Amino acid sequence: MRIAFVHHHFRQGGVTRVISQQASSLSARASTILITGEPPPHSISIPYTVVPSIAYDRDRSDRLSPYDIAREVIDAVSTHWEGGADLYHFHNPTLGKNVDFLAAIKAMISMNQKVLLQIHDFAEDGRPWGYTREEYPSDCHYAVINRRDYGLLLEAGLKPQGLHYIPNSIRPLELAASNKVSQDIVLYPIRAIRRKNIGESVLLSLFLKNDLKVGISLEPTGMLDVQSYRDWMDFVKHQGFRVLFRLGIEHDFAYILTRTRCMITTSIKEGFGLSFLEPWTGGKMLYGRLLADVCSDFIEKGIRLDHLYRDIKVPLAYIDEGLFHRKWVNCYIERLVQYGITESSEEIEEHFRSIIKTGYVDFGLLSEDLQRQVILGLSNNEKRRKKFLDLNPVLADTNFFKDSHEVIESNRRIVESEYSEEKNRELLLKVYEKVLSSDVTQSIDKKVLILAFNTPEKNTLLLCESAYT
Repeated sequence: MRIAFVHHHFRQGGVTRVISQQASSLSARASTILITGEPPPHSISIPYTVVPSIAYDRDRSDRLSPYDIAREVIDAVSTHWEGGADLYHFHNPTLGKNVDFLAAIKAMISMNQKVLLQIHDFAEDGRPWGYTREEYPSDCHYAVINRRDYGLLLEAGLKPQGLHYIPNSIRPLELAASNKVSQDIVLYPIRAIRRKNIGESVLLSLFLKNDLKVGISLEPTGMLDVQSYRDWMDFVKHQGFRVLFRLGIEHDFAYILTRTRCMITTSIKEGFGLSFLEPWTGGKMLYGRLLADVCSDFIEKGIRLDHLYRDIKVPLAYIDEGLFHRKWVNCYIERLVQYGITESSEEIEEHFRSIIKTGYVDFGLLSEDLQRQVILGLSNNEKRRKKFLDLNPVLADTNFFKDSHEVIESNRRIVESEYSEEKNRELLLKVYEKVLSSDVTQSIDKKVLILAFNTPEKNTLLLCESAYT
């Protein structure tokens, strides 16, 4: 079986890691090649061919038609394999990073090429910059990485025989061979983009005991994410909070793990949810925010995450409520406009009232400046701090720093069994056989996705550019 993976680039990131792991797992059972829009920035084990016309628009210089792009991809593979690929496995093809990409895929389908479109992230889910009004390719097979997305695409018109669930595999973490290092880090092992909710990790640092510090591993690259990140660095430095940045840049990751007492996650949006699985493989406890949509898959398999919290309640009196109202309404309207939804001002105000009806708001819904208001108010007001802990008792529970061997070992066994490379390989091969052996007639109603992802309670300001200013 000859499989051609196709993606815009092969820079460091989640999608790149998934492609690498899939190619590695298939190495003994299939031949693979990567078709990418630019040369990989590092050496890779999978053979690759560069087709510049599938790169991000910002990196393209060609003016090829979608048909010609399709021909370039097919010809590139045919140069590597006489007779071409059996199947083209596209990763994250629907995010609108290349204006001609969807049309090129449709052209390949019209040329009777077998394609599988694996969606990691939806443009309809808080990524309006990646949204296009163009219809997604029809009459081809799709794959998703969690059951939530599987259910949504069934509702949007896909059929079970043409939709496949392919969870990512997990490679166990490797610690450096040293037991003499003090475990003083509560590690947040992420690239610090806005949706990772960096402010909440700073908030958690207020409640750490002894010499523990929150450690954030990597820096972001996008302009707005970089601005937000620098603001948090300046804020932490000025206030003297126990948060360390750039750990993964200044130190080897295996060494950082030896200094790690436990890991945290405060993210407000994930596709697969690697951060809920990986810590256990390194013998580390996980603490932080539960994302029910993605974690339901893991809980169903027996992974214990009941110690995680679903929200952090902030009394409205702790923030500038007028500012929150203006930002929330502006961002909600922007989202409606971007996705072509119409609602009256009365409906929008009613939505806002539903968000604040309890007198509290989730910390994860706030913009960075409002989060800093909360953190400052707690850091220098003992009475407010006590009330806050009464509202959120999980923040005062430091059991996650103690010996949690039973939970760690139970979760580790499940992760290493259910998300192994071997299991992923067998699943991939079964999906490929289905794609090659069966044609499907199906299409996606994008409006179903838009309405599902854009409810008022999902209007978090960390996913809104204008809320930053």
